[in-house]
Amino acid sequence: MAADLDWLKGEVTGDVITYTHPGGLTVRAERGEKKDRLRILPLTRLQAALLDHLTAVPALAAGKRVFEPFAGSGAFGFMALRLGARHVDLLDINPRAAQFHRATTAANGFPPDRVTSHTADIRTHRTGEPYDLVLANPPFLPTPDCIAGTLNSNGGPEGNTLVEVLLERLPELLRPEGHMFVILYQLIREGMPLVARAARRHATGRPMEFTLLQETPVPFEVYVDAYERRHPADRTGIRQWHTDLVRRHGTGLSLAHLVMHVGARTAAPGSCVVRNDAAGRFGSAYLLAEDDPDYLPVDGRRH
Repeated sequence: MAADLDWLKGEVTGDVITYTHPGGLTVRAERGEKKDRLRILPLTRLQAALLDHLTAVPALAAGKRVFEPFAGSGAFGFMALRLGARHVDLLDINPRAAQFHRATTAANGFPPDRVTSHTADIRTHRTGEPYDLVLANPPFLPTPDCIAGTLNSNGGPEGNTLVEVLLERLPELLRPEGHMFVILYQLIREGMPLVARAARRHATGRPMEFTLLQETPVPFEVYVDAYERRHPADRTGIRQWHTDLVRRHGTGLSLAHLVMHVGARTAAPGSCVVRNDAAGRFGSAYLLAEDDPDYLPVDGRRH
């Protein structure tokens, strides 16, 4: 199935990558190697997994109001528009994102009145009525306080600073019958992602599924070692970060990429399930192998 992902190579012109998805969508981003804290991150097989899931289930987007916070290139929102979304709102704190959104709107011939690009912070941005579908790829890398990281990668010490803001605002952002899909990189304790605590708190009555996108989680100690090798001058702060997290959550922590799906509200109390069937749900091509650059995604690795 590797050939199915050939489109991810894109067409490179300077620092800009133009992707043409098999579903007919053209999206622009930037090379990961670009040394710019405000770069527009390139697409990887992680984003491709969700893009292809949308094309496989177009009813998720058709006729719906869609919100993509932390939009970057806006690939999820634009795919929803390609699939017939009524309107798409894109939100990013990065002021450079809007110019990419305008370029992608024009390149695909989308009516400008069906997509709105907002430059704002998810913490303070106010929306109108709730959405039918929320698609997000927030900054999710667990990052020590001593590492500045990049604007679109640094997720705070546990990696959940911004996804927890998104979950806190879920009641105002998502209609009761709506769905939310989020790409995450999670610290896992006793088989459950740490973010599940906040998800249970704020998504009452909604079923939640976490589908792992790599077969073998990475031991936390391996991740810490990778940080130390990438940022040797910050070794003391990195080790303190490790100590603090182990003290808070215990030993045996690991990390893995996953897709979080928050479903429609029901009369039942809700449920929280971790699934290890990504090959069946998304396709085996989307499972990260150990030689993938994102298998061990230490913030700053592309600098």
